[in-house]
Amino acid sequence: MLIASIALIRRYARYRSELNCINRLDERTLRDIGFSRCELTTAAWRNTARRQWP
Repeated sequence: MLIASIALIRRYARYRSELNCINRLDERTLRDIGFSRCELTTAAWRNTARRQWP
């Protein structure tokens, strides 16, 4: 259980980092890559499940 909790905390930290980077993009750039502002949180959370970096 402790390992699962640590993994979730690390995933949340990656999620916040990813979300901060994506939020810096302007509307035109987001539109070019196929995202809208309302989709960013979901996309960032899904992306953290795929990436495994410390």
